[in-house]
Amino acid sequence: MVKEHSYVVLFRCRGGYVTTRGRKFAIVDGFYAYVGSCGNACSARIVRHLSKVVNRFWHVDYLHGVCDEVAVMILPYAEEDVAKALLGRFPGIPGFGNSDKRRDKTHLFRVGSGDETIIKILHELSMTIHKEPNNECSHKFNNHL
Repeated sequence: MVKEHSYVVLFRCRGGYVTTRGRKFAIVDGFYAYVGSCGNACSARIVRHLSKVVNRFWHVDYLHGVCDEVAVMILPYAEEDVAKALLGRFPGIPGFGNSDKRRDKTHLFRVGSGDETIIKILHELSMTIHKEPNNECSHKFNNHL
């Protein structure tokens, strides 16, 4: 049985543009969180995204030109629930990473200006995902306790 799992990769990005197959996205300096799904294969999916990608397939593969990975969180929630929680707190890059989930506005969020510590950002991400009162993740998390 496959459980719903998702992950968040935290990136530190330099200003620039990310050009995917058919779209160009402006990225300003700062920290970004990318939300993805991974079922039971989280480690394989994350290792792929953190490696030098030769065959770019997902939007996240295109971030490597202007961004460096700094942390990863694996979560027991559906990708769309995590994206919805983050969208309620952080500005998103419209249309990035959500081509398979058109109801979601984005899966890439600017979560810091670059002056914050990585620990502070991870804490804020965690609090947003787990504690948002009107968030499906919070409801599932609290009922699971």
